[in-house]
Amino acid sequence: MEIAKGKAKLNLGSLLPKGTEPDKVKSNKRLLRAVVDMEMMKSELKQRQDPPTTSEEQLLSANRLGFEFFDVPSETLAKNLLGKILVRRLENGTILKGKIVETEAYLGGEDRASQTYRNKITPRNVPMYMPPGTIYVYLTYGMYHCFNISSKGEGSGVLIRALAPIEGMDQMAEFRNLPLPGSKSKQGVDRPKKSAKNFKVHELSNGPSKFCIAFALSRDHTKYSACEWRGLWIENGEENEGDGVIEIVKCPRIGIDSAGPEWAMKPLRFYVLGDRSVSKIDKKIEAELRM
Repeated sequence: MEIAKGKAKLNLGSLLPKGTEPDKVKSNKRLLRAVVDMEMMKSELKQRQDPPTTSEEQLLSANRLGFEFFDVPSETLAKNLLGKILVRRLENGTILKGKIVETEAYLGGEDRASQTYRNKITPRNVPMYMPPGTIYVYLTYGMYHCFNISSKGEGSGVLIRALAPIEGMDQMAEFRNLPLPGSKSKQGVDRPKKSAKNFKVHELSNGPSKFCIAFALSRDHTKYSACEWRGLWIENGEENEGDGVIEIVKCPRIGIDSAGPEWAMKPLRFYVLGDRSVSKIDKKIEAELRM
Protein backbone atom coordinates (compact mmCIF):
# COMPACT_ATOMS: atom_id res chain seq x y z
CA MET A 1 0.00 0.00 0.00
CA GLU A 2 1.27 3.46 -0.87
CA ILE A 3 1.06 6.33 1.59
CA ALA A 4 0.97 9.82 0.10
CA LYS A 5 0.65 12.91 2.26
CA GLY A 6 -1.71 11.45 4.81
CA LYS A 7 -3.89 9.54 2.35
CA ALA A 8 -3.82 5.78 2.07
CA LYS A 9 -4.05 4.27 -1.39
CA LEU A 10 -5.05 0.64 -1.74
CA ASN A 11 -3.17 -1.36 -4.37
CA LEU A 12 -6.09 -3.48 -5.56
CA GLY A 13 -3.90 -5.44 -7.94
CA SER A 14 -1.81 -6.78 -5.08
CA LEU A 15 -4.93 -8.00 -3.28
CA LEU A 16 -6.46 -9.94 -6.17
CA PRO A 17 -5.82 -13.67 -6.62
CA LYS A 18 -2.51 -14.58 -8.22
CA GLY A 19 -2.65 -14.93 -12.00
CA THR A 20 -5.07 -12.06 -12.52
CA GLU A 21 -3.89 -10.05 -15.52
CA PRO A 22 -3.37 -6.31 -14.84
CA ASP A 23 -5.33 -5.32 -17.96
CA LYS A 24 -8.35 -7.21 -16.69
CA VAL A 25 -8.22 -5.31 -13.41
CA LYS A 26 -8.64 -2.05 -15.32
CA SER A 27 -11.29 -3.31 -17.73
CA ASN A 28 -13.46 -5.31 -15.36
CA LYS A 29 -14.79 -3.22 -12.48
CA ARG A 30 -16.31 -6.28 -10.89
CA LEU A 31 -12.83 -7.45 -9.97
CA LEU A 32 -12.48 -4.39 -7.77
CA ARG A 33 -15.24 -5.77 -5.55
CA ALA A 34 -13.96 -9.34 -5.54
CA VAL A 35 -13.28 -11.25 -2.36
CA VAL A 36 -9.53 -11.22 -1.93
CA ASP A 37 -7.03 -13.30 -0.01
CA MET A 38 -7.36 -12.27 3.65
CA GLU A 39 -3.78 -12.99 4.70
CA MET A 40 -2.41 -11.09 1.70
CA MET A 41 -4.63 -8.16 2.55
CA LYS A 42 -3.47 -8.09 6.17
CA SER A 43 0.15 -7.94 5.09
CA GLU A 44 -0.57 -5.09 2.67
CA LEU A 45 -2.78 -2.82 4.78
CA LYS A 46 -1.56 -0.64 7.60
CA GLN A 47 -3.32 1.80 9.88
CA ARG A 48 -2.51 5.44 9.28
CA GLN A 49 -0.11 6.86 11.85
CA ASP A 50 -0.39 10.19 13.65
CA PRO A 51 0.16 9.50 17.37
CA PRO A 52 0.52 12.11 20.12
CA THR A 53 4.15 13.24 20.15
CA THR A 54 4.40 16.15 22.58
CA SER A 55 4.11 15.73 26.34
CA GLU A 56 1.00 17.91 26.24
CA GLU A 57 -0.70 15.68 23.65
CA GLN A 58 0.27 12.53 25.53
CA LEU A 59 -1.07 13.89 28.80
CA LEU A 60 -4.29 15.02 27.14
CA SER A 61 -5.03 11.52 25.81
CA ALA A 62 -3.60 9.62 28.80
CA ASN A 63 -7.02 8.16 29.69
CA ARG A 64 -7.76 6.75 26.24
CA LEU A 65 -9.09 3.19 26.05
CA GLY A 66 -6.64 0.79 24.44
CA PHE A 67 -6.73 -2.09 22.00
CA GLU A 68 -8.15 -4.57 24.53
CA PHE A 69 -11.33 -2.52 24.84
CA PHE A 70 -12.04 -2.76 21.11
CA ASP A 71 -10.88 -6.38 20.71
CA VAL A 72 -14.30 -7.88 21.46
CA PRO A 73 -17.23 -8.97 19.23
CA SER A 74 -19.10 -6.07 17.64
CA GLU A 75 -22.30 -6.62 19.64
CA THR A 76 -20.31 -6.47 22.88
CA LEU A 77 -18.40 -3.39 21.75
CA ALA A 78 -21.62 -1.63 20.71
CA LYS A 79 -22.99 -2.01 24.24
CA ASN A 80 -19.69 -1.23 25.96
CA LEU A 81 -19.33 2.05 24.05
CA LEU A 82 -22.52 3.47 25.57
CA GLY A 83 -21.68 6.00 28.24
CA LYS A 84 -18.08 6.33 27.08
CA ILE A 85 -16.68 9.75 26.23
CA LEU A 86 -15.50 10.40 22.67
CA VAL A 87 -12.84 13.11 22.56
CA ARG A 88 -11.98 14.95 19.35
CA ARG A 89 -8.90 17.16 19.15
CA LEU A 90 -8.97 19.54 16.19
CA GLU A 91 -5.80 20.68 14.44
CA ASN A 92 -5.98 24.06 16.19
CA GLY A 93 -6.08 22.35 19.58
CA THR A 94 -9.82 22.79 20.20
CA ILE A 95 -11.31 19.92 22.20
CA LEU A 96 -14.79 18.52 21.51
CA LYS A 97 -16.34 15.92 23.81
CA GLY A 98 -19.51 13.90 23.77
CA LYS A 99 -21.00 10.92 25.57
CA ILE A 100 -21.82 8.03 23.25
CA VAL A 101 -25.53 7.30 23.64
CA GLU A 102 -26.47 5.24 20.56
CA THR A 103 -24.69 2.53 18.54
CA GLU A 104 -25.36 -0.25 16.05
CA ALA A 105 -23.45 -3.52 15.72
CA TYR A 106 -22.57 -5.01 12.32
CA LEU A 107 -21.47 -8.63 12.44
CA GLY A 108 -19.41 -8.99 9.28
CA GLY A 109 -19.75 -11.76 6.69
CA GLU A 110 -22.97 -13.26 8.03
CA ASP A 111 -24.76 -9.91 8.43
CA ARG A 112 -26.91 -9.09 5.40
CA ALA A 113 -27.05 -5.44 6.48
CA SER A 114 -23.28 -5.09 6.66
CA GLN A 115 -21.09 -3.65 3.91
CA THR A 116 -18.89 -6.72 4.47
CA TYR A 117 -21.67 -9.28 3.93
CA ARG A 118 -20.22 -12.51 2.49
CA ASN A 119 -16.76 -11.14 3.36
CA LYS A 120 -16.89 -8.66 0.49
CA ILE A 121 -13.88 -6.36 0.42
CA THR A 122 -13.85 -3.09 -1.50
CA PRO A 123 -11.53 -0.07 -1.42
CA ARG A 124 -14.12 1.63 0.77
CA ASN A 125 -14.76 -0.98 3.46
CA VAL A 126 -11.17 -2.19 3.99
CA PRO A 127 -10.89 -0.59 7.48
CA MET A 128 -13.53 -3.04 8.73
CA TYR A 129 -10.97 -5.82 8.20
CA MET A 130 -8.19 -3.97 9.98
CA PRO A 131 -7.28 -4.36 13.69
CA PRO A 132 -9.96 -3.60 16.28
CA GLY A 133 -10.17 0.10 17.01
CA THR A 134 -9.64 1.17 13.39
CA ILE A 135 -11.77 4.14 12.35
CA TYR A 136 -13.94 3.73 9.24
CA VAL A 137 -15.74 6.81 7.90
CA TYR A 138 -17.80 6.43 4.74
CA LEU A 139 -19.97 8.75 2.69
CA THR A 140 -23.63 8.04 2.03
CA TYR A 141 -26.00 9.85 -0.36
CA GLY A 142 -22.95 11.72 -1.63
CA MET A 143 -22.86 14.15 1.30
CA TYR A 144 -23.40 12.47 4.69
CA HIS A 145 -20.61 10.81 6.66
CA CYS A 146 -20.99 7.84 9.02
CA PHE A 147 -18.41 6.96 11.70
CA ASN A 148 -17.57 3.34 12.52
CA ILE A 149 -14.97 1.50 14.60
CA SER A 150 -13.77 -2.01 13.76
CA SER A 151 -14.11 -4.76 16.35
CA LYS A 152 -13.03 -8.34 16.83
CA GLY A 153 -14.16 -10.56 13.94
CA GLU A 154 -13.41 -10.19 10.23
CA GLY A 155 -15.41 -7.35 8.73
CA SER A 156 -17.18 -6.55 12.00
CA GLY A 157 -17.61 -3.15 13.57
CA VAL A 158 -19.83 -0.62 15.29
CA LEU A 159 -21.61 2.43 13.86
CA ILE A 160 -21.75 5.30 16.35
CA ARG A 161 -25.15 6.89 15.80
CA ALA A 162 -25.40 9.64 18.41
CA LEU A 163 -23.53 11.55 21.12
CA ALA A 164 -24.67 13.81 23.94
CA PRO A 165 -22.39 16.90 23.74
CA ILE A 166 -20.26 17.68 26.80
CA GLU A 167 -17.62 20.19 25.71
CA GLY A 168 -17.14 22.48 22.71
CA MET A 169 -20.81 23.00 21.90
CA ASP A 170 -20.27 26.43 20.34
CA GLN A 171 -17.79 24.96 17.87
CA MET A 172 -20.15 22.06 17.14
CA ALA A 173 -22.96 24.50 16.36
CA GLU A 174 -20.66 26.44 14.06
CA PHE A 175 -19.79 23.27 12.15
CA ARG A 176 -23.47 22.29 11.92
CA ASN A 177 -24.26 25.63 10.29
CA LEU A 178 -21.66 25.26 7.54
CA PRO A 179 -22.88 24.15 4.06
CA LEU A 180 -22.35 20.46 3.39
CA PRO A 181 -19.54 19.66 0.89
CA GLY A 182 -21.93 17.83 -1.44
CA SER A 183 -24.73 20.39 -1.33
CA LYS A 184 -23.84 22.32 -4.47
CA SER A 185 -26.07 24.24 -6.83
CA LYS A 186 -26.30 23.50 -10.56
CA GLN A 187 -23.49 26.00 -11.04
CA GLY A 188 -21.24 23.93 -8.77
CA VAL A 189 -21.26 26.43 -5.92
CA ASP A 190 -21.81 25.40 -2.30
CA ARG A 191 -25.35 26.19 -1.26
CA PRO A 192 -25.26 28.53 1.74
CA LYS A 193 -27.65 27.73 4.55
CA LYS A 194 -30.66 30.05 4.57
CA SER A 195 -29.91 31.20 8.11
CA ALA A 196 -27.89 30.05 11.08
CA LYS A 197 -29.86 27.71 13.29
CA ASN A 198 -29.81 27.98 17.05
CA PHE A 199 -29.39 24.34 17.98
CA LYS A 200 -30.46 22.94 21.31
CA VAL A 201 -27.60 21.00 22.89
CA HIS A 202 -29.26 17.62 22.36
CA GLU A 203 -29.74 18.42 18.64
CA LEU A 204 -26.06 18.95 17.85
CA SER A 205 -25.02 15.32 17.35
CA ASN A 206 -28.23 13.28 17.59
CA GLY A 207 -27.68 11.22 14.44
CA PRO A 208 -24.83 9.57 12.51
CA SER A 209 -24.18 12.39 10.04
CA LYS A 210 -24.95 15.14 12.56
CA PHE A 211 -22.29 13.66 14.83
CA CYS A 212 -19.73 13.62 12.02
CA ILE A 213 -20.49 17.22 11.08
CA ALA A 214 -20.42 18.47 14.67
CA PHE A 215 -17.12 16.71 15.37
CA ALA A 216 -15.51 17.54 12.01
CA LEU A 217 -15.09 13.91 10.93
CA SER A 218 -14.88 12.82 7.29
CA ARG A 219 -13.34 10.20 5.02
CA ASP A 220 -10.01 11.98 5.56
CA HIS A 221 -9.93 10.33 8.98
CA THR A 222 -10.60 6.75 7.95
CA LYS A 223 -7.95 4.10 8.81
CA TYR A 224 -6.63 5.93 11.87
CA SER A 225 -6.70 3.97 15.13
CA ALA A 226 -8.77 5.19 18.07
CA CYS A 227 -6.08 3.52 20.18
CA GLU A 228 -3.28 5.78 18.90
CA TRP A 229 -4.47 8.76 16.83
CA ARG A 230 -3.88 12.14 18.44
CA GLY A 231 -7.02 13.52 16.79
CA LEU A 232 -9.57 11.24 18.48
CA TRP A 233 -9.84 8.82 21.37
CA ILE A 234 -12.41 7.30 23.73
CA GLU A 235 -12.37 7.47 27.53
CA ASN A 236 -14.40 5.96 30.34
CA GLY A 237 -17.49 7.87 31.36
CA GLU A 238 -19.45 8.21 34.59
CA GLU A 239 -20.89 4.71 34.28
CA ASN A 240 -17.43 3.44 35.20
CA GLU A 241 -17.18 5.65 38.30
CA GLY A 242 -19.67 3.64 40.31
CA ASP A 243 -22.71 5.97 40.45
CA GLY A 244 -23.57 6.44 36.80
CA VAL A 245 -25.29 3.16 35.92
CA ILE A 246 -27.11 3.43 32.59
CA GLU A 247 -30.06 1.44 31.28
CA ILE A 248 -29.66 0.16 27.73
CA VAL A 249 -32.44 -0.28 25.18
CA LYS A 250 -31.85 -3.11 22.70
CA CYS A 251 -33.83 -2.88 19.44
CA PRO A 252 -33.65 -3.31 15.62
CA ARG A 253 -31.27 -1.17 13.58
CA ILE A 254 -32.47 1.73 11.44
CA GLY A 255 -32.79 1.93 7.65
CA ILE A 256 -31.83 -1.64 6.73
CA ASP A 257 -35.11 -3.09 5.45
CA SER A 258 -33.37 -4.11 2.22
CA ALA A 259 -31.41 -6.70 4.22
CA GLY A 260 -34.58 -8.78 4.58
CA PRO A 261 -36.92 -9.28 7.54
CA GLU A 262 -34.63 -11.59 9.53
CA TRP A 263 -31.69 -9.19 9.69
CA ALA A 264 -33.81 -6.04 9.69
CA MET A 265 -35.43 -7.18 12.93
CA LYS A 266 -32.34 -8.39 14.77
CA PRO A 267 -31.90 -6.29 17.95
CA LEU A 268 -28.47 -4.89 17.16
CA ARG A 269 -29.11 -1.20 17.92
CA PHE A 270 -28.38 -0.03 21.43
CA TYR A 271 -29.10 3.27 23.12
CA VAL A 272 -29.18 4.91 26.54
CA LEU A 273 -32.73 4.96 27.87
CA GLY A 274 -34.04 8.47 28.44
CA ASP A 275 -31.20 10.37 26.77
CA ARG A 276 -32.51 13.21 24.58
CA SER A 277 -29.61 12.94 22.11
CA VAL A 278 -30.73 9.50 20.88
CA SER A 279 -31.67 9.81 17.20
CA LYS A 280 -34.85 7.75 17.40
CA ILE A 281 -36.45 5.96 20.32
CA ASP A 282 -38.19 2.61 19.99
CA LYS A 283 -41.51 3.21 21.74
CA LYS A 284 -42.58 -0.43 21.56
CA ILE A 285 -39.42 -1.76 23.19
CA GLU A 286 -39.43 0.99 25.81
CA ALA A 287 -43.05 0.17 26.69
CA GLU A 288 -42.07 -3.47 27.17
CA LEU A 289 -39.24 -2.41 29.48
CA ARG A 290 -41.69 -0.50 31.68
CA MET A 291 -44.02 -3.50 32.06
